[in-house]
Amino acid sequence: KLAAGGYNVILACRTQEKAEQTKQGIEEEVGKLNTGRPMPILTPMECDLSSLASVREFAAKLIDMKIPIDILVLNAGLSLSTGAKPPPPRTKEGFELTVGTNHLGHFLLCNLLLNELAKNQRGARIVVTASQVHDPESPGGNVGSKATLGTMAGLERGGEWDMVDGGPFDGDKSYKDSKLCNVLFTRELSTRLKNSNAFKGVTVNCFSPGLITKSGLFRNQGSVFVPVFDFAVNNIFKVGETVEFGGDCLLEMACSKRLAGVSGDFWANSQPGKHTFEKFAVSAEAQDAVKAAKLWRLSVKATKLTSAESPFVV
Repeated sequence: KLAAGGYNVILACRTQEKAEQTKQGIEEEVGKLNTGRPMPILTPMECDLSSLASVREFAAKLIDMKIPIDILVLNAGLSLSTGAKPPPPRTKEGFELTVGTNHLGHFLLCNLLLNELAKNQRGARIVVTASQVHDPESPGGNVGSKATLGTMAGLERGGEWDMVDGGPFDGDKSYKDSKLCNVLFTRELSTRLKNSNAFKGVTVNCFSPGLITKSGLFRNQGSVFVPVFDFAVNNIFKVGETVEFGGDCLLEMACSKRLAGVSGDFWANSQPGKHTFEKFAVSAEAQDAVKAAKLWRLSVKATKLTSAESPFVV
């Protein structure tokens, strides 16, 4: 959708092979549309968010390209099996894989590119794909384990923690916790951007595209569960959204004029299955500014982020 709109896109994928395949697929799809525009520049690059070394390498290469960045979309998502048992799979640095990828990988990448975003004279946007399941009161968040970071005892302790709150590994909760981290990160970054004259032109917002069963997010669930869940969500309860709608939501966050200058908000499909998309309230825990600031500090420590890499280390 971005390419069809004429945007040049950096395709940051887990492997270079996947990035090359993605480029080819997009070129084929855009070519079929006959937009009348020349094909935009699609640059395939490797960025494995489960490896902080890979994130740093990607960011360094992108900065060396010296191209203006208008939009940074933090859209990677990993969801382990809800029935996954300990010990949890881990990132290259030993973090629990879900939070390590969905939060810490994004946190580092965004910080490494903040100075580049600030150089954009037209203003720049950061878009974070979160989820309504960050809220234990939401229809999806109140099923199964509930999201909460507690006192962040696990992340604060460091080393090979299993859960941010210090509890035993829970595959269902780890995903919901990672989405809560996404929202807290968005709100804390927005506060820091607003308080810095050098970053007045940069905004950050997060969103939930709804429950989309056909995007590959559920690939780690059981082979029997996925088709049954897909049928129930889309054909019985009719609360699912489409990949097409999810893409439109992302496009809205990245390009819509009504979000120009807006920062720190959460948007979601307020009526599941109805293709509605509007500003939405976040959970009580996600509104905790003290917790957001603490998560930021602990994330700086975990990623070993330095003042030479980011303006917002302190």
